[in-house]
Amino acid sequence: MTRMQVRYHQQRIEVRADETLLQALLRHGLPVRYSCRAGTCHTCMMRATSGRPPDAARRGLRPDLAEQGYFLPCKCRPTEPMRVEQPSVAGLATRCEVVEARSLAAGIRCLRLRSHPAIEPRAGQHVRVLHPDGTARCYSVASLPHHDGYIELHVRRIEGGRVSCWLADEVAVGDRIAVLPPAGDLTNPEAEAERDLLLVATGTGLAPLIAVLREALGRPGRRRIHLLHGVRNRTELYADAWLRVLESNHSRFSYLPCCSAEPHWHGGFRGRVTDCLRKRFPTGFRGRILLAGRPDMVTEATAICRQRCPSAQLRSDPFHFDHASVTSVPSGGEERRVPPPDPELWQRLDQGRILRAVLHDFYDRAFADQQLGPYFAGVTRQRLREKQYSFLRSLMLGTRDYMGQRPRNAHHWMVISDWLFDYRLDLMEQCMRDHGLTEPWIGRWHAIERFFRSDIVKDSPWPRRIGHNEVLLDGIEEAVLEDGGQCDACQRFIERGESVCFQLREGRVYCSDCGHRSAG
Repeated sequence: MTRMQVRYHQQRIEVRADETLLQALLRHGLPVRYSCRAGTCHTCMMRATSGRPPDAARRGLRPDLAEQGYFLPCKCRPTEPMRVEQPSVAGLATRCEVVEARSLAAGIRCLRLRSHPAIEPRAGQHVRVLHPDGTARCYSVASLPHHDGYIELHVRRIEGGRVSCWLADEVAVGDRIAVLPPAGDLTNPEAEAERDLLLVATGTGLAPLIAVLREALGRPGRRRIHLLHGVRNRTELYADAWLRVLESNHSRFSYLPCCSAEPHWHGGFRGRVTDCLRKRFPTGFRGRILLAGRPDMVTEATAICRQRCPSAQLRSDPFHFDHASVTSVPSGGEERRVPPPDPELWQRLDQGRILRAVLHDFYDRAFADQQLGPYFAGVTRQRLREKQYSFLRSLMLGTRDYMGQRPRNAHHWMVISDWLFDYRLDLMEQCMRDHGLTEPWIGRWHAIERFFRSDIVKDSPWPRRIGHNEVLLDGIEEAVLEDGGQCDACQRFIERGESVCFQLREGRVYCSDCGHRSAG
């Protein structure tokens, strides 16, 4: 079998013809960042300091990064000897100058950064801002940098939030802050230009929707654009005056502010933005729906839209603030959050029979799916079905007898976007419909799954959490196999009592030959 030599830092490894560089690095137990293993998330990106990565490993990267030798090891099958390194996150950042800083409302600050060719977000996307200590937080872009010449961020100050307090209290005009390339799928493609548009936000979730709104109004057409902005108090309606002027100047744009804690207010809708959504669109909405803001609002609004607007194209961006804002109860070593039981749903699922059937079909499709399949590499399909069945059963019945890992720890290493989370829900919904479930029951099942969105969606891996402590589990550990098994690399049968190498993150097992570390 042909093998190619690659040096990673001080370690020399051999990459076999039937594996990618990422697979070889993991087989040798080396600590590397990765998630989707399909070239989508870019978490594993490395830089070649010698040797040329194949074209397939550079596809999808910005041209300037590819020219500097960056590539994706999950797509790399080396054709020549290489020397590679895993760059620091800061090494991928661009330093942008702060050209304006002003208050928008109490606790909300606007920062404008000079635009840069390396940071070219589309309307609706976000960037990650790096604190000097390396902590990164996502902030949506409220401007159109290619048109305005600046990147506008709306920063809500969160008490105790390291990055938000720094941006709100310390960063000044003239400072240069590190910004990572844009990401996010809360966009409105040109192909959707003739569809009506519904924008729903709470708080600073308005920021990305301002950019989407401006871009949409700049396109020709007659489609209607609706914007609902929810806050508690009217003083938080930081763009109210501008939006009202915009509404008066554009006949196809309607704006409705919603205040949930203003009983005597008459400037818009009195109540929550989700209540307004139900009342304003009682028969549904045909078009494209974009949601941004508090995770609980996004979850509830998504359920409403899924029930009433099944044909709508829906995208969302829940804002996860930079502090632990969820009250939880330690259980079984892991922070535990659970939705309320739904025994009626369990009854509708024929005491679990339909649940098993849906999960059987779903995992067949997910394992074969181009987007989801790579996350299940090395995972036993039937075992996964049984674990998910047990987890959902305990939630629906409220028995709390599930003994496996909770969603946060089970997905701690996976970089999963809101788009991919919703993509999975759409695939699950297809399976539900195939087994006769109707909108109300689909919505109730989805409500359980969406409850854990904030435990799963992230733009970089998390450590495992044991109680209140974070534990890093990665690399290879030597062990003696107590039962017979099979090597996950060469498929050789491993005898009981044989020494093996155990891959800590995913639980993969390598025989002594495949797991052996080559000398540096």
